[in-house]
Amino acid sequence: MDDNDRSDGRPDPDALLAQVQQEEIKQQRGRLKIFFGAAPGVGKTYAMLRFGQQEMAKGVDALIGVVETHQRHETQALADALPMLPRQHLPYKNVVLEEFDLDAALSRRPGLLLLDELAHSNAPGSRHKKRWQDLEELLDAGISVATTINVQHLESAHEVVQQITGIKVQETVPDHLIQQADEVVLVDISDEDLLQRLKEGKVYLGDRGQRAMSHFFRKGNLIALRQLALRLAADRVDLELRQFQLQNPEEERRSGSRDRLLAAISGRPEDEHLVRATYHLATAQRADWLVIHVDTPRGLMQKAETQAWIWNHLHLAESLGAETARLTGVNIGAEILAYARLRDVTQIVLGQAQGLRKFLWWWPGSLTAHLLNSERSMDIIIHPIPAKKPISEDQRLRNQQYLGVMDSPLRRRIRNRHFILGALLGLVLSGLAWMLEAYLGFAGIFMLYMLGAVGAALLYGRWPSLITFVTAAVSYYSFGLGKGLPTTLGSLAYFALILSLILLISQLVARSREQELMARIRERRVRNLYQLVQVLSSARGVEGILNASIEKLEQTLGISVAFWLPATEKSEGPLKQFPEPDQTDSLQRKLQAAARWCFQNRKNAGMSTNTLADLPALFMPMIINERSLGVVMLADLDLRRAPTDWLRFLETVVRLIAVALDSAQASLQRTEADVRLRVEQLQNALLGAVSHDLRTPLAGVLGTATTLQRNAQGLSSEDRLLLENIRQQTEKMEHTVERILHMAALQSGRLQIQKEWTPLEDLLVSTREQVKSLCTEHPFQTRIARNLPLLHVDPQLIVQVLTNLVENACRYSPPGRDIELEAYADEKEIVVCVIDHGFGVPSGREQEIFGRFSQVKPPVGLGGSGLGLAICKAIIELHNGRIWVRNRVAVHGAVFCFAIPREAEPLIPSEEE
Repeated sequence: MDDNDRSDGRPDPDALLAQVQQEEIKQQRGRLKIFFGAAPGVGKTYAMLRFGQQEMAKGVDALIGVVETHQRHETQALADALPMLPRQHLPYKNVVLEEFDLDAALSRRPGLLLLDELAHSNAPGSRHKKRWQDLEELLDAGISVATTINVQHLESAHEVVQQITGIKVQETVPDHLIQQADEVVLVDISDEDLLQRLKEGKVYLGDRGQRAMSHFFRKGNLIALRQLALRLAADRVDLELRQFQLQNPEEERRSGSRDRLLAAISGRPEDEHLVRATYHLATAQRADWLVIHVDTPRGLMQKAETQAWIWNHLHLAESLGAETARLTGVNIGAEILAYARLRDVTQIVLGQAQGLRKFLWWWPGSLTAHLLNSERSMDIIIHPIPAKKPISEDQRLRNQQYLGVMDSPLRRRIRNRHFILGALLGLVLSGLAWMLEAYLGFAGIFMLYMLGAVGAALLYGRWPSLITFVTAAVSYYSFGLGKGLPTTLGSLAYFALILSLILLISQLVARSREQELMARIRERRVRNLYQLVQVLSSARGVEGILNASIEKLEQTLGISVAFWLPATEKSEGPLKQFPEPDQTDSLQRKLQAAARWCFQNRKNAGMSTNTLADLPALFMPMIINERSLGVVMLADLDLRRAPTDWLRFLETVVRLIAVALDSAQASLQRTEADVRLRVEQLQNALLGAVSHDLRTPLAGVLGTATTLQRNAQGLSSEDRLLLENIRQQTEKMEHTVERILHMAALQSGRLQIQKEWTPLEDLLVSTREQVKSLCTEHPFQTRIARNLPLLHVDPQLIVQVLTNLVENACRYSPPGRDIELEAYADEKEIVVCVIDHGFGVPSGREQEIFGRFSQVKPPVGLGGSGLGLAICKAIIELHNGRIWVRNRVAVHGAVFCFAIPREAEPLIPSEEE
């Protein structure tokens, strides 16, 4: 039964959770609109520019990032009517290239960015190799983008286009962009109209148009490309229908269980065709699909080019939306079947090579024969693989970026030494046979050879064992030792039997040795992880964990490690490298920029990736619970790594380090919180004691000053002013002491709130009564939403919050400026704001000013004690609310707001009740 089908008719909670998560991600990302066409010249750029003008007419901030008009007058006229982002100038080989400025677009943050020719390759020195990678970063930043794509640039279709047109397209775009786009618009015209446009010079100018008509723009090509584009557009509509059915189960048609395809690839270059064929099969069947490769011990020793092709195929499959895996085992067929049963695969897709090999599929040792003859519940699909094509030098160099377990020079020297030792062992065996021929006889000599071959297989492996036997046999007959060469049919059969027995035993011994090697590799991987966990668990503090990780990874994997961590808890500003570099140069600045990009985008960068691949290091983010802790920089990625699936192994290592860092930071924060709590408790006790001791003397001074003022008829004016100053300062000090006592009560938890259902208007009346002496020069404006619900709060405490906020507004606003009070409610909260026209809050101190004794010195006048806002925050938190401040945008001033949870109002009893 399908996971989304439930017998009780209820929706699947996992599916609902996944849908909610997808909606959240979709809301954070920018929208993507793709104008899709069958060939250049159909009007994609024109349609995109028209869309940009329509959006700009609606008030959207539309901006051209890149547009290529190809000197078409109608298209250029549309482009001139829209604002355009300046290009970035990059020097390259004595020329200056103009490219799309990604950083300028991220800084500008338009409402809609027009990005033409998505398959374009960026100039060397750009952050990304491809423009579609720039697009992904723009979407992640929340910027909506409209772009153009031709069908020949899709990764899954460019091979078909090559067969249609005979032209290999070098620039491709992953298909997942089409699948994830919010809207795909097919821009289509007939082949006759396109050819007419080409003749009229509306596609290419001059001789270029004539050459295009004789090559790419032939009528048969255009018809086939149009058919392909229409089919892909139909697949896109089908995808939208399936998404709608998933979101609306009542509309979905029941269609039985879901298919799942599995493609098994090898290190052959032509298996790239198998990956694309499986993608088309899965798309046509609306099925999930997987791509796997099984590593054998012999496969571990394959040359670098083979490993590079394996990673190339897996990366291609991932870009097309497949789930990939690298398995390990001795029997490839058994591993494929076991994994297929584990993942409920319904169809296994195998590639059949052309040439002589396609006639040997029935051979018992072949993978195809093993799968066909096994007991299975899934179908086997044999797909023909085209003949191997010569690999260009550029392709060879590009493949070297995918660093698998490669054939190192040291490993090659060891293997060659084993071959030589096997040959020498064969010669030694022939010498022994020559000396002992009279005693051993024909059968004894071959038993001696069998013993030597088995020993070579046990020590050196399969191929050295075969070389040992072949060398011994050739030397036996070449040097005249085989005078008793068997000539009868029985002797020849005996010879063949001995030879087969030697080969069989050698293969069994070699296979046993390979299984031991595989187990040793797995054990080494587990041991490395275990040692790393031990080291991380015993390390203390963030710095101790970083040092331990660097030392252990250097010892076990032979790679250099450095960390890039944010300098502040807010993860703002540049990242700080640990350990600190010896010097700062251009390469160091590039590394820092790569680390920052990796930290912000939470994706790998550097070596073996598509982002800043020229850097000599791999950057991997340390992510815990969707929070980026920092970046690990791995350098010296040479051939000393043991694990085959090295990238996933390194991701596991990075995840372990991230967990240890998160635990250390949490422990540090808990320790700091405990220290702060004890300090605050001590401060509260001291402040409470001091305040209590001050209240009586202050009351006496205030009473004396008041009495002297009443009997001041005989005093001079200077003495009366002095008495007035003494009384005012004493009142101010008494008010400060009351606030300190109130703050101490709030912090200690002794204060119990008494909630009542109160209208906000009553609270504002009490507030204005208390601040009328301080705010005589400030008129009040009140904006309260109609039908504002009652507040379930402690009236006295909320009045104190409003009083403190209004006093601050009056103190920091110039005389004559209004003090505004605003209130509104939503489904969850009731929000009250006090708006002033003062000097605002210094940038970066929006949270700090709510701390105790945090003061902001105004340009004119004196500041407060730094306790009013802290008291407000404590009272609001007692009500399970929140408080914040922001500066006004267009004018001077600050907006202080607090929110109280909205509760269901009690029913008003009727008159009879």
